[in-house]
Amino acid sequence: MEGRALPITRTDVGCWIIKCNPVTGTDYFGTLDQKPSTGVSSSVPHADSWCLSARSGRRSLVREGDLLALWVTGPKYPGIYEYGWVTGVRPEEPIADSELVGGTGTPPDKLHYEAIRLGRNGHIARSLMQATPELAACEQLRAPMMSNPSYFTNAEVRGLARLIAARQPAEHLRAARWDTLL
Repeated sequence: MEGRALPITRTDVGCWIIKCNPVTGTDYFGTLDQKPSTGVSSSVPHADSWCLSARSGRRSLVREGDLLALWVTGPKYPGIYEYGWVTGVRPEEPIADSELVGGTGTPPDKLHYEAIRLGRNGHIARSLMQATPELAACEQLRAPMMSNPSYFTNAEVRGLARLIAARQPAEHLRAARWDTLL
């Protein structure tokens, strides 16, 4: 069973983690560069969505209102770049059978969310997470290749909230619904 995720329940989850790899998937930084205003943190959350793995049993655990963080992975500057909450999980728009994930006959679910962007200079770097006792053993660091979604425990998300609070004004944490973690 080594390398496989153990089953979790909703009570295990303090925050969902969705991942983006700008090298092999969505060019997160390119998108920010094309729209400079989207890379600047403000107290107004932005709406976005990401696919959940069609093979993950965790999809059924995600609920509207759950906290969420976006992890940008890859060889340069990995870490948490956005924090917010889930606004819904819906099937992706219909796609051609040839494009279906894993040939399962069903498109992946899309997790929709609202979040505050930390930006390139304000993100919570992997190295900082590794040096933070509450986060050093989190699933994202233990199993970085796991498909969406991963999660932080309740204690881990409180540790992350403290790191974010050291970089963001209280109004941003309130706007992202993370102020109750402090």
